[in-house]
Amino acid sequence: MTALKPEGSGWDKAFSDHALPVEVARAEGVFIHDTQGRRYYDASGGPFAVNMGHGHPRLTEAVRSQLDSYCYVHPMLANRRRADLCEKVAEVAPEGFNATYLVSGGSEAVETALKIARQYHVARGAVGKHKIVSCYESYHGMTLATMSLSGNPGTTRHYDPMTFQWPKIAQYSDYQKPAHLTRDEWGVQSARELDRVIQFHGAHVIAAFIATPHGCGPDYGVVPPDSYWSEIRRICDDNDVLFISDEVVTGFGRTGQWFGMDHYSVKPDIIVVAKGFSSCYVPLGGVIVSDRVNAPYREGAAFVHGFTNGGNALACAVGCAVIDTIREDHLLQAVRDRSARLFSWRERLLAHPSVADVRGWGLFMVMELVNPSAHGRAFFAPEQEAEHKFQRAALDNGVALYSTLYGQRRRPVLERGLPMWIAPAFVISDDELSDMMERIDRTLGQWEDRLGVVAIPKGAKRWISP
Repeated sequence: MTALKPEGSGWDKAFSDHALPVEVARAEGVFIHDTQGRRYYDASGGPFAVNMGHGHPRLTEAVRSQLDSYCYVHPMLANRRRADLCEKVAEVAPEGFNATYLVSGGSEAVETALKIARQYHVARGAVGKHKIVSCYESYHGMTLATMSLSGNPGTTRHYDPMTFQWPKIAQYSDYQKPAHLTRDEWGVQSARELDRVIQFHGAHVIAAFIATPHGCGPDYGVVPPDSYWSEIRRICDDNDVLFISDEVVTGFGRTGQWFGMDHYSVKPDIIVVAKGFSSCYVPLGGVIVSDRVNAPYREGAAFVHGFTNGGNALACAVGCAVIDTIREDHLLQAVRDRSARLFSWRERLLAHPSVADVRGWGLFMVMELVNPSAHGRAFFAPEQEAEHKFQRAALDNGVALYSTLYGQRRRPVLERGLPMWIAPAFVISDDELSDMMERIDRTLGQWEDRLGVVAIPKGAKRWISP
């Protein structure tokens, strides 16, 4: 299909093929305004990124204030903003996480975490540990190393000869759960695939396991039970494998806690953050390291790594302002309160024949859209342009939101639906949330009509049995 680009000069020079046809003129709160005077709800938070909303006065003032002193110094020089941010992160991170390595974004942060894990093992004499286990259909970034972790053929197919062929396991999936098992039982059984993979390759070569606290790909927004992470933690401990939690999406309040893993009874060894770390006002990411993993470095092992903009003073000033704002404005509680209102729409959304599931936590909802009128399948074929048509219908209703395919327009590996994100800023009001969801509900009906989605016969299943 043709590229979706705004009209006007310059866009034909932009190296991109999936821009929505909206040119932003300004943004404030939960709204984006385009150059034609139209206003849209930023329903996906840009995606999962602009947690503080657009134009937040504390964050913009932090930028102005830092611009008046200095923006950048060489990473080898002492930078007070960097120290301030790392101290604030330690205050809100789980107990025993007292060191943060700062970078410019999520992909850099994940790649940094891999190198920290590798060098941790080398410093302890386990020089054979170099492989990283991840999950099929996951997403951890767009560098070659992070794409090697992301089990998503839609993003890696052009680069497979350049990536690492690291081992993978299936992620936790309620869709795949056998009917005779409880979620807790299925959680333990699912996690044990990690142990089988470690034993197959040999624990002596496995350095770490990386996963998001929520599902990815077709299972985006699936929240595993505590039993799953408890078993993952046990398996990692038994095999001297580090557990890396990729909290680029969930970190800094998206789920109603500071970090997604705060909802569970176990802790990871390394936490990766970005997006909400600076509310994406400026590029910022980080790797929060447990005291155990940090021990060899404190004892003198130099970390052979670095980026020019790691610890950038301007970014750090904004990161400090984000943490202060979450604390002072009680935004974790606000997320929990708004979450209850958001998920009160679940049954109304499920009344649409195309909506197979509504799931998530905090201000993080995923609607999985299927094609019940299709013969022998539940997913939309690429030629139907379901994602593009949904986004255009949403824009017509004053809502900007995205899917986990993010414009890739690819055929899913699994015969599953189209997951659409709803993840507004934490500052959204009750009235704004209700109005936004009314518009999304209306969009669903219009989109179903355009695609010819028909009502499911009474008693019929929405899903094809796995």
